[in-house]
Amino acid sequence: MAKVAEVPQHLEGLLHSLLESGSVEALVCPKFLEDGKVAYALIPKGGDTTNLAPLFPFMPANGGKAVSRLTLEGPMPGPAVVVLRPCEIRALVELAKLEQAHLDNLYFIGLECGGVYPLEKMNQGDEISLDTYNQALKEGRVPQGIRALCQGCELFQPLTVDVVVSTVGREKPQLAFLTEKGLELASKAGLELKDGEIYTPQSQALLEARRARREELASFTKDKLRGYKGMVEVFGRCIGCHCCSHVCPICYCKDCFFESATFDYEPISYGQRVESKGTIRVPMDTLLFHLGRMTHMATSCVACGMCEDACPVNIPVGQVFKAVGADLQELFDYLPGRSLQDELPLTTYRLVEFTEMEE
Repeated sequence: MAKVAEVPQHLEGLLHSLLESGSVEALVCPKFLEDGKVAYALIPKGGDTTNLAPLFPFMPANGGKAVSRLTLEGPMPGPAVVVLRPCEIRALVELAKLEQAHLDNLYFIGLECGGVYPLEKMNQGDEISLDTYNQALKEGRVPQGIRALCQGCELFQPLTVDVVVSTVGREKPQLAFLTEKGLELASKAGLELKDGEIYTPQSQALLEARRARREELASFTKDKLRGYKGMVEVFGRCIGCHCCSHVCPICYCKDCFFESATFDYEPISYGQRVESKGTIRVPMDTLLFHLGRMTHMATSCVACGMCEDACPVNIPVGQVFKAVGADLQELFDYLPGRSLQDELPLTTYRLVEFTEMEE
């Protein structure tokens, strides 16, 4: 049970009223642009809050990374509301642990996420049926056509937030206030609270459907990745653009080893490799790049899917990293973004670890 309230009229109106009344100094939320596409926007008090799109089923960027850029050098100067999906919030928590974000002065409104469509659908102007999407969520079903990663995501209910926007199984969203900061927002918005459940039975049905789909995707991905030959088959069409790392919220290094002079080969290097191997693929070391990136961030991968959306040659990067990351996270009993207090496996040394491997 929690303190809950129905959204008055619509969520966009509530966000507008919080900003217009001066209850908060800024809002970070998806917003429709003039061309009909959606992007994350930082809107100050008194700014333009028309065409907000908090529930629009596209992820134009990982919002956690966007907030990280805003708070890299210190907290927001005044109280701000951020509206994010669960994977974005978890990414932001991981970034805060890595000293890449400051979470003070932020009110977190987390969406119960129905999943998002591949970004190319928005970029290419493909039409989607929001009525069909919303109807599926009302019935506790996985909306058809959403990203494969979203179909198998069981972490669609937000963690570490002040307010939950519950949508699955509902005619219109319900707000649940989980923290003192959340209740403070409710008071500022003048909402009438009552006791109620955070989620619906349809939400549980959707959870079970997604768990089943997750197992299917993980099994299929692991079969394709089996052995060196499998990895070459999956990553063989990589063109070395590194777009997947550029959009990944966990890959935050300004000086990336894989973009350093180490991999800036001179012509003689190609000749030496040809002599030793007989033939080489160009660009070189694409598989090394993916394996190296995986070792750096797999324990913190939140399966947001931005890497897969950004890949110009349609490598299922996100599905691969999700499958590998989930197994690795289970070994460490670590769920990225679950808590600020959980220690990052990559930066934590333990004298005794994985003793079962010694037997």
